[in-house]
Amino acid sequence: HWLKLQKLKKRENMHKKFLIKVHLILGLTARFVLMIIGLTGSILSFEKEIIQFINKDSYFVKNVNEPKLSIEDILNDFNKKIPDAKINALTFSKNENSSLVINIASKDKKARKGINYYINPYTAEILADIKGEGFFKFIENIHRRLAFGDVGKQIVGASVLSLLLLMISGVYIYWPRIKHAFFKSITFKFKSKGRAFLSTMHSAIGIWVIPFYLISCLTGLYWSYDWYSNSLHSLTGVEKQKKMPPKFDENAVLSYTDVQKALDLFNENVKDYEKINIRFTAKNETYTFSYLPTNPTHDMAMSKIELDINTNEVIKHEKFEDKSMAEKLMKSILALHTGEYFGLFGKIIMFTTSLLMSLFTITGLMMYIGRKKKKHKEVDKAVV
Repeated sequence: HWLKLQKLKKRENMHKKFLIKVHLILGLTARFVLMIIGLTGSILSFEKEIIQFINKDSYFVKNVNEPKLSIEDILNDFNKKIPDAKINALTFSKNENSSLVINIASKDKKARKGINYYINPYTAEILADIKGEGFFKFIENIHRRLAFGDVGKQIVGASVLSLLLLMISGVYIYWPRIKHAFFKSITFKFKSKGRAFLSTMHSAIGIWVIPFYLISCLTGLYWSYDWYSNSLHSLTGVEKQKKMPPKFDENAVLSYTDVQKALDLFNENVKDYEKINIRFTAKNETYTFSYLPTNPTHDMAMSKIELDINTNEVIKHEKFEDKSMAEKLMKSILALHTGEYFGLFGKIIMFTTSLLMSLFTITGLMMYIGRKKKKHKEVDKAVV
């Protein structure tokens, strides 16, 4: 019985040593990429807030104590200023101090989403162009592709998978410590010195951030691999929407009077909302509104309503709150990834954990160097 126990312990130690090596190899090969992903992710955490702050004169207007102009009047005025513009969509808020956004088609193939013009809804004045968007697009490109296209995308995906393995191997390696002294394993003391301090800090903080890294990894892989996103949709039974640009009839003329009719019909059917987006397609007799209800779960919890201005009927109305839990989660992948799903607290947590990725890279490297030095000293002693 004693010999069997010794064999089991020896085998367990071999497995543990093997996992430590795997952990170290993964750490050294993937952590620098993960550090870049973490740093760029932390920058992107508050992109909306930063963009709005540096462009507050475009996003927000002063209430002039007068009623807002009608959508028809605003569009007519815009058409006079930019007569050749092909209007794709409108976005505006119920907030009295928010500007209105007119999106027009662009001849530049790179600007597939079109060009946005910010309009004062009280005066129809075209406001200053938004600054800083190019910087955040560049940061997003690094975050998702390391700015290396499809090759970078695959490297990022592989690094995220490596992070999952790092967490699993890390928990296994430190499990005896966690099992026997849980509260001690999730704390560390600054009194400790050298490699002991690095090890306890690395493992303690690592345990705290595991739940948040799991959310980041399991949602981030959605954009890295088609097989992963397809599997999620298959498991949840939620149909995957194909990203196809809306088809526009080049010969069709947008009737601003009809747009106003559609908006009036929308207001008759939807009372509580914060933000509306209207996208114009070839069928000008029907209008689709994407709107954010009052007090939404997050800014991506959009509902949709399709209206027919000829019959004044609601063709289709899909409310976000009426969707199944699986549909809500699949529609909230990005909100979960950024932490926005859990409000401001969630965004702060994701921002903090993203920054901490650099700490794990540095401490992991320092422990690796320390381990190498220790081995060299042991070898030198053996030789002597």
